[in-house]
Amino acid sequence: MPEIEGYKVSLLKLTPDTKIGHHIYMREHFIRLMDPNKPRGRTLFLLNIPPYVTEKSLMEFFKRFGEVIRVSFAEKPGRDETQKWQEYTTPFTNNEPPFKFKVAYVVFKESKSVPRALLAKSIDLFSETTGESLIETGLQLWHSQHEKKILNVEETQIEIDKYMVDYEEREKVANEAAKTSAADADGWVTVGKQGRNAGFEQKESVIDRIEQKVAKDKKNKELTNFYTFQIRESKMKNIVNLRKKFEEDKQKIELLKKSRRFRPF
Repeated sequence: MPEIEGYKVSLLKLTPDTKIGHHIYMREHFIRLMDPNKPRGRTLFLLNIPPYVTEKSLMEFFKRFGEVIRVSFAEKPGRDETQKWQEYTTPFTNNEPPFKFKVAYVVFKESKSVPRALLAKSIDLFSETTGESLIETGLQLWHSQHEKKILNVEETQIEIDKYMVDYEEREKVANEAAKTSAADADGWVTVGKQGRNAGFEQKESVIDRIEQKVAKDKKNKELTNFYTFQIRESKMKNIVNLRKKFEEDKQKIELLKKSRRFRPF
């Protein structure tokens, strides 16, 4: 089997009679920083995966070399790239995985499965019994993508109900943790309204009073005539006020002169 810069080159076959076509590059996955989702010695790294190839089809092929735990995609190699790809498949969102070439990680249960998979001359994404392709391409793929955009009301309601049950269960656990001040798995303590130190009730009126108090305290704590620019501005304001008072006094004196009440001596 040909090899290019440490990668094994395998022909991608969608039908049994495919002889010339797309090639995929494979090697054992290895990085300096350990990743629990891609264990060393049990992970196969694949490059040049076409957009139409699915996780299910790759898992169906590679399971002949040993039990496959998971198959995950990423837009490009990188530690956090798989997590970014999974964000595209978040339920109840409009996010969709980009339809472009990608990389794949195949995680086996046993380390001996990796060298077996690297000996594969081709990646056969078709049924061994019927010869039918395991993935959709061309017009069939476009039709399926269009059908997925049209939601089935009953199936969507089932998914919503399932999600809400899980959400309510998580909220219940969080509320119980708040009452008992118990830390979660990451060591964080949820603060709620129960208990002696329940905090304040977050009403709009209460929040407004607190914001006014904070603004007042901040104003009282501001330093005056401390910085050079403050001293300069203070002097300018003082000169302006003196000039203004001088003009007002002149007007008063003129009024006194007109009324013959001005007696300087």
